[in-house]
Amino acid sequence: MAPQATPADEWLDNDKVKQILKEHLDETDYRIYKALNEDGRMSDTEIGERVGLSRTAARRRRKKLQDEGLVDVLGVLVLQEADLAYADVFVTLDSGVGSAELDSFLDAVKGEELIYEIEEYMGRYDLLLRVWHASLSDVKTYLRSLLQDDDAVENYETIPVTKTHKAWHKTLDEETD
Repeated sequence: MAPQATPADEWLDNDKVKQILKEHLDETDYRIYKALNEDGRMSDTEIGERVGLSRTAARRRRKKLQDEGLVDVLGVLVLQEADLAYADVFVTLDSGVGSAELDSFLDAVKGEELIYEIEEYMGRYDLLLRVWHASLSDVKTYLRSLLQDDDAVENYETIPVTKTHKAWHKTLDEETD
């Protein structure tokens, strides 16, 4: 069966994407990633049909991408669709605190269920924590209890997210009035 032209093929015309990815993924691997990003439950047979491979070849390539840590098939809670509040929290760590305290702080925030992403930064801030809760008031209370009295935290800035237009390469539903 000939592969269908799909949005997954769009990158072939995008020289910037091609340049960035060519050292890490070939075109077929990228198309597998795009297919899984659209539907993480897609079977190897469906992936193969989508990218022009047999089921066995698609499975082998998908598994290799997962084993190398380049693709991770996971479920995500779309916070805005669930009408939950979420915010980006920029954290500046105290430079006078030792590495043991910093490691302890990082271990603590990694274990927090209400923190769904942690990024390390260089520059004005040291960390980005992405948090969610039932309401913005709950986000504020939660962050105060988590960060305000921790010796590792010099200060933090919270920026509530009002709407997500695109995440995980998906355009999220527009609000209907």
